Parts: sequence; C-alpha cells; structure tokens
Amino acid sequence: MNNLARDMHHILNMTEEEEKKLQRPARRYVKDTRAMFRTSADLLESPTSYIFVLDMPGLESNQIKVKVENNILHIAGKIKKKQKQLGPEIKIIRLERRRARYMRKFTLPGDANAEDIKATYKDGVLTVTVAKRNVSESEKPKTLTIPIS
Repeated sequence: MNNLARDMHHILNMTEEEEKKLQRPARRYVKDTRAMFRTSADLLESPTSYIFVLDMPGLESNQIKVKVENNILHIAGKIKKKQKQLGPEIKIIRLERRRARYMRKFTLPGDANAEDIKATYKDGVLTVTVAKRNVSESEKPKTLTIPIS
C-alpha cells in the first residue's frame, strides 16, 4: 500500500516538464488521474432520482460535457490556456490558473433512466439529475441460496 500511495503522490505532483516526457498513453493516464482527484462530487438519492453535484469552478456551461455510455455517466470540463494581452510594463511572475481540467465517471445503478437526465450549472457547481425508472418484477434482482456440497 505504501508503494501505491507514493506513486499517486508522484503522479499528482508531477511537474509539467516531467509530464511532457511521458509517452502518450501514460501522459493521458496522468492527466485523467489529476482531473479526477481535482473534481469533488457529492452523490445523493431521492425517491425519484439520483443527483450528482460536482464542483467545477471557472468553467462556462458550454465547456462542460455530460454523456452516458454503456451505463456509465461521463462528466468532463476543460478550461483552455488563455493568452491575455499584457502591457509592456507587466511582468508575469507566476501563472497557476492558466488551465484546468475536471472529470468524473460514475456507474449508474440498475434502476437509473439513462434517457431522462438533466444538468444545470450555476456558480461553479454542476448538478446532474438522473431519474429513476420503475423496475418490473422480472427485472428486479433475485436472491438465490446456493447449496454448498
């Protein structure tokens, strides 16, 4: 377990120069891991829906994508690097807010209606509501006791 914690610490604190040295699949993994750790989420359940609340500050609604694929809810957002026109007397000392990437993936429960999803974005918080569908008796999970010989 210590090795895993050490490796995750290294990935999350990797400099941009170190990241650029990685091959394409590893580099994508590092970027996705950072985005997932950066995106905090609350999962709520009401009698009629599942509610996903994610912090995604600094984005506009057109920079966020929400989709369902193979019963997995994908949520992603990205702020691209901005080059601002600065005056000749302004010197950049440090840039930490030049870009951000947010991402989370959730496996939807069996009674989630993937065709009835609503998303709203306000004040840096994305709320995705997935309606529940009525599960018929034939679709409900059955419990079987298996004899052990």
